[in-house]
Amino acid sequence: MPIEPLDAFSRAILFYEDTGESRTNWSQSICAGLADHNFDEVPFRMPQLLEPSTLAEVACRYALPVSEIEFFSYELAGPVTKLRWLADMLKWATPVQQLSLTQCLAASCRYHFAFRILTQISYDRLQPDQRVTYYLTRFAICNRLEMSSSHQNDFLALKSLVLAHHLPPARVLDICSQAIVWKMKNDAITDDLYEWFVGNGKVAVSEIASSNALTDLVSLSSFYRGLAMVPAAIGDAPRTRQYMLLAEHYAEVIMQSEDRGTIAAREARKTVYESKLKEMLYVACDIEAAREVANELVLYDPNWSISYHEAAEVELKDKEWKAALECFENAYHIGFPRITYSQYMIGACHQKLTNFDQALNAFKNTLSLDATNISAGIAGYNIAKTHMPEALPLFRSYIDTWKSTGLLEHSYLELIQ
Repeated sequence: MPIEPLDAFSRAILFYEDTGESRTNWSQSICAGLADHNFDEVPFRMPQLLEPSTLAEVACRYALPVSEIEFFSYELAGPVTKLRWLADMLKWATPVQQLSLTQCLAASCRYHFAFRILTQISYDRLQPDQRVTYYLTRFAICNRLEMSSSHQNDFLALKSLVLAHHLPPARVLDICSQAIVWKMKNDAITDDLYEWFVGNGKVAVSEIASSNALTDLVSLSSFYRGLAMVPAAIGDAPRTRQYMLLAEHYAEVIMQSEDRGTIAAREARKTVYESKLKEMLYVACDIEAAREVANELVLYDPNWSISYHEAAEVELKDKEWKAALECFENAYHIGFPRITYSQYMIGACHQKLTNFDQALNAFKNTLSLDATNISAGIAGYNIAKTHMPEALPLFRSYIDTWKSTGLLEHSYLELIQ
């Protein structure tokens, strides 16, 4: 039987087809990327890269093995057949075509398939800018697959490419932005390499600061969003605001231009909202301002479940459990992506509200979506033990399974009351 999903997210993942209910900037980007891209050129425009578990959620919905979705083993139709054909013809494809395919697969969370192809690319046959794409793609895939917490070698290679070739300033900014963001997020590169990218990013900014080209404006906005994370990390609210104003400025210039309707323009605007929300919530510590930004974000991309997660984060910070619950319920109603997280947080909010029956049901449903969700298992066990002992055997069985398979680390055992 062919798969016939109704929602736009599933149709984008399974068929790269821009149809269905609840279209989002992400689903449109996935489909437009394949439709518009010339596979003899790079880079392929990749949207926000989601977690590998995204494929597991889709597989669960349609009762398919994850591997079948990853490697296109289900009944195909529409634009995705182009990718399957290119994958089948891989040994005759040029290195650039292989690299384009790698990026296109990563865009739809097929990271294992993408990495397999990436390792077959003849790097020596790539031109300098194509090599930049190669390393940025390699970094992105390895990061998502959590192959290593350090990405020093990838960024050293990128530094060498910047030094050896006259790359467009926007391209340099894209590299510098990634280096800064992942230094701030998980210390992925050394301090000296990070400082080099900060300095060279500022040089690149000086070359295109007055440009009105879409590519330059997107890169400028992205760079300043990344740079804002530096003062934000030490609680320097004025400097964070200074950088965020620049990020907002370039995003606004895009939205006032003839390119404002493009997916790249809308993505630039949306990511500024997301960064500003974090700024207001954790740096400025202004709950009301954060809530206002959250509302703008939801209105801007109303079918994107993650927008509601962002809004819920504000309510959780403010300990408004009922408002947070409503956000997570809206996200769950939308569905993909992160449907398992939405379901778990519905349970967590009900637990805070002492609605223990609803909390237990939510945690049971979470485990039906992901049988390895330790947080749901332990939370459900502790609630059942105190309030509903008849539900205890179910959660106990999950915990016993995790113990026997080595999934439950000792630190988790301390959480079992």
